[in-house]
Amino acid sequence: MEKGSKALLQILCIAFLLGTLVIGFNSSYREAFLALWHGTPADSPLWKSNQEYYPDVTLPVAPADQNADVTAASALDQEISHDTK
Repeated sequence: MEKGSKALLQILCIAFLLGTLVIGFNSSYREAFLALWHGTPADSPLWKSNQEYYPDVTLPVAPADQNADVTAASALDQEISHDTK
Protein backbone atom coordinates (compact mmCIF):
# COMPACT_ATOMS: atom_id res chain seq x y z
CA MET A 1 0.00 0.00 0.00
CA GLU A 2 2.79 2.41 0.89
CA LYS A 3 4.57 1.65 -2.37
CA GLY A 4 1.43 2.49 -4.34
CA SER A 5 0.99 5.82 -2.61
CA LYS A 6 4.63 6.73 -3.31
CA ALA A 7 4.15 5.85 -6.98
CA LEU A 8 1.00 7.97 -7.15
CA LEU A 9 2.78 10.88 -5.49
CA GLN A 10 5.61 10.61 -8.04
CA ILE A 11 3.14 10.57 -10.93
CA LEU A 12 1.36 13.63 -9.57
CA CYS A 13 4.65 15.50 -9.06
CA ILE A 14 5.80 14.68 -12.59
CA ALA A 15 2.44 15.80 -14.00
CA PHE A 16 2.67 19.06 -12.06
CA LEU A 17 6.22 19.64 -13.30
CA LEU A 18 5.25 18.95 -16.92
CA GLY A 19 2.22 21.22 -16.65
CA THR A 20 4.39 23.98 -15.21
CA LEU A 21 6.89 23.56 -18.04
CA VAL A 22 4.14 23.74 -20.67
CA ILE A 23 2.71 26.90 -19.11
CA GLY A 24 6.21 28.37 -18.83
CA PHE A 25 7.33 27.71 -22.40
CA ASN A 26 4.10 28.01 -24.43
CA SER A 27 2.96 31.62 -24.61
CA SER A 28 -0.67 30.75 -25.39
CA TYR A 29 -0.96 28.53 -22.33
CA ARG A 30 0.89 31.10 -20.23
CA GLU A 31 -1.54 33.83 -21.29
CA ALA A 32 -4.48 31.49 -20.65
CA PHE A 33 -3.15 30.74 -17.16
CA LEU A 34 -2.72 34.44 -16.42
CA ALA A 35 -6.22 35.21 -17.71
CA LEU A 36 -7.67 32.56 -15.39
CA TRP A 37 -5.52 33.82 -12.52
CA HIS A 38 -6.85 37.36 -13.00
CA GLY A 39 -10.44 36.11 -13.26
CA THR A 40 -10.87 37.04 -16.92
CA PRO A 41 -11.02 33.73 -18.79
CA ALA A 42 -12.60 35.40 -21.84
CA ASP A 43 -9.29 37.22 -22.42
CA SER A 44 -7.48 33.91 -22.89
CA PRO A 45 -6.10 33.43 -26.43
CA LEU A 46 -7.09 29.77 -26.23
CA TRP A 47 -10.65 30.73 -25.39
CA LYS A 48 -10.77 33.20 -28.25
CA SER A 49 -9.45 30.67 -30.77
CA ASN A 50 -11.87 27.99 -29.58
CA GLN A 51 -14.90 30.25 -29.96
CA GLU A 52 -14.97 29.75 -33.71
CA TYR A 53 -14.72 25.96 -33.36
CA TYR A 54 -17.15 25.59 -30.46
CA PRO A 55 -19.67 28.43 -30.76
CA ASP A 56 -22.18 26.76 -28.40
CA VAL A 57 -19.79 26.83 -25.43
CA THR A 58 -20.15 29.98 -23.35
CA LEU A 59 -18.85 31.31 -20.06
CA PRO A 60 -21.24 31.12 -17.13
CA VAL A 61 -23.14 34.35 -16.55
CA ALA A 62 -22.89 35.94 -13.12
CA PRO A 63 -26.22 36.13 -11.31
CA ALA A 64 -28.03 39.42 -11.77
CA ASP A 65 -28.99 39.49 -8.11
CA GLN A 66 -26.09 41.08 -6.22
CA ASN A 67 -27.75 40.11 -2.94
CA ALA A 68 -27.46 36.38 -3.63
CA ASP A 69 -25.11 35.87 -0.66
CA VAL A 70 -27.47 37.73 1.65
CA THR A 71 -30.43 35.67 0.42
CA ALA A 72 -28.50 32.43 0.94
CA ALA A 73 -27.44 33.53 4.42
CA SER A 74 -31.02 34.41 5.42
CA ALA A 75 -32.24 31.05 4.10
CA LEU A 76 -29.57 29.33 6.18
CA ASP A 77 -30.61 31.34 9.25
CA GLN A 78 -34.23 30.32 8.73
CA GLU A 79 -33.21 26.69 8.39
CA ILE A 80 -31.12 26.83 11.56
CA SER A 81 -33.90 28.55 13.53
CA HIS A 82 -36.37 25.93 12.26
CA ASP A 83 -34.08 23.11 13.45
CA THR A 84 -33.74 24.53 16.94
CA LYS A 85 -37.51 24.74 17.59
